[in-house]
Amino acid sequence: MAPSPSELNDTQPFRFVINERDKCNERTPFLILLIATKADEKQHREAIRKTWGNESVIPGIKVVRLFMLGVNDKEQNEALLRESSQYHDIIQQDFLDTYKNLTLKTLMGLKWVATYCGVANFVMKTDTDVFVNTEYLIQRLLKPLMPLSQYYFTGYLVRNAQPHRNNDSKWYVPKEVYTAERYPDFCSGTGNLAAKIVNASLKVKYIYLEDVYVALCLDQGGIDMVPPPYNYLFNIYKVPFSPCTYNRLITSHGIHPNEQITYWETLQNNKHMCGQ
Repeated sequence: MAPSPSELNDTQPFRFVINERDKCNERTPFLILLIATKADEKQHREAIRKTWGNESVIPGIKVVRLFMLGVNDKEQNEALLRESSQYHDIIQQDFLDTYKNLTLKTLMGLKWVATYCGVANFVMKTDTDVFVNTEYLIQRLLKPLMPLSQYYFTGYLVRNAQPHRNNDSKWYVPKEVYTAERYPDFCSGTGNLAAKIVNASLKVKYIYLEDVYVALCLDQGGIDMVPPPYNYLFNIYKVPFSPCTYNRLITSHGIHPNEQITYWETLQNNKHMCGQ
């Protein structure tokens, strides 16, 4: 159910199976968290709801949390409907939920923002195995940017990456899909450019590597990426935990649900002991 070569630009035809149209009705969000997940990751979602994804994480700051999924088997989808009715934090479209459809999942989230919450100040796309220090993200990185004078897109910046041409690779991209020998610089993360990316996607050839595809859409829209203000804010690997280390980063990757809870609680209890 991944797009065929003849449908490479056809990224818009999917319909919402689960939607949350009214998440932004009462108040404009400062930050929307778009979190890619799979149906069988309920434990991951529960851990995030209790920790960095808590929509009340900072008093007075409106945060919206949305988990993004494609479809699986009927039994899993029925369980997701029950979960959705309890938490109202799931969006799902009717594409098959596979690794090679991650780009569709990201586009679904950005399309949701553009359609239902275009007034949000910032959007962050992340995954369920990532620890996000939302307090640092909001208080130290995003709030000082307000009011925004231009588009802002940042994250872990990857430069001069080459496509994998070996078809045994998980990240294999044939020349007929992407002809250049280098990718544009891309980020493992997103910023508030939802409508611009969605519009650009209509003109950009589909590629299943989501971060690269978003970078191609930004390039199409003439938007530059901004390097993070400090090194090691965004990490695509697992950073060894200590409260004072995690107090000064935004992301750490490869985190299990029980670690999400332990790390978050330990950070909350000890961050006052760490210098700013």
